Formats: sequence, C-alpha cells, structure tokens
Amino acid sequence: MTDSSLVLASLVAVLLALAALWLWRRARRAGSVAPRRVPQGRGPTILVDGSNVMHWNRDPSAQVLARVVQRLQDAGERPHVWFDANAGYKLSGRYLGPAALGEMIGLPATRVSVADSGTPADPLLLAHATRSRLRVVSNDQFRDWRVQFPHTARKGALVRGRWQDGTPVLRL
Repeated sequence: MTDSSLVLASLVAVLLALAALWLWRRARRAGSVAPRRVPQGRGPTILVDGSNVMHWNRDPSAQVLARVVQRLQDAGERPHVWFDANAGYKLSGRYLGPAALGEMIGLPATRVSVADSGTPADPLLLAHATRSRLRVVSNDQFRDWRVQFPHTARKGALVRGRWQDGTPVLRL
C-alpha cells in the first residue's frame, strides 16, 4: 500500500466514524435511541432493603419502592433489592417471588432477592453488602446485626432516605 492510499484509507475511516457518531447523537436526541444509564451485565452498585423502603410512606407501597429504585438508577446506580418472604403478602396479599416483585418495581428478577420463609432478609442483605462492599439503602440501623456485620456502623455504609411530597429523598 502506498503512502497516499494509506492516508486516503485513514481519512475515509475517520469520516465514517464521525458520520456514525453524528447519526447516533442525532437519533439519541430524537428519542429513537434510549440513553443507557445503567450498564447491562454488571453487578449491583448499591443494595436496597426493600422490606424497609416500601414502608417509607407508612403503609407498604410498591410505588414508593419503584420510585426509590428509579431515583437510584437516575443517579447512575445499579440497585439490587432484598425482601423478606412476607413482602408479597404486604403488597398484594399473596407470596411474590423475585420476578413478580421485580415487575412491580421496575427491575429484572436477577436484581431482586427474596429470603426464604422463616429467614430474615437482613443477614442475607448485609452478607451481600459485606462480600461485595456495597452500600445499603435503608432507614434500619441493623443494631441486631452489628456484632456480625460491624461495617454497618461505618459512616456511609447505610444510605438513609425518606418519602416527601410524593418523591424519594436520598442522602447519596
């Protein structure tokens, strides 16, 4: 390949790349390409105590939890939600597994965990947080589990929040 054909090939490649970028940005602005806020295929960046958060507006609410999940995603997080086995009964009067709960809150079943009946979700959630070094969204202080999971006492390990005027307020 001569020098002039190499320069021409490089110039064509650069022009094609710029054209592809321009078309992609134009399509994204028009709304035909959704922005990817949450990368797919990667593990969680934050855990959510679903059984706690769903009570932030007093009565159990999937809507409250769904909005907290959305707020976390908008902030660039990839939440994984943990529930006690009775969460489905509180939300809909019957047992719900990860797929049904995930559908209610806008997450795939792979990002939702439900503790087995008779097993509290707290130690499972805290073990996951410890193993993966993740923060936990909850207003629970986990005092019953401090000896087993001392990191819960560290500043920043727990993300507190509240429900105010129909909107979740989180201290990320």
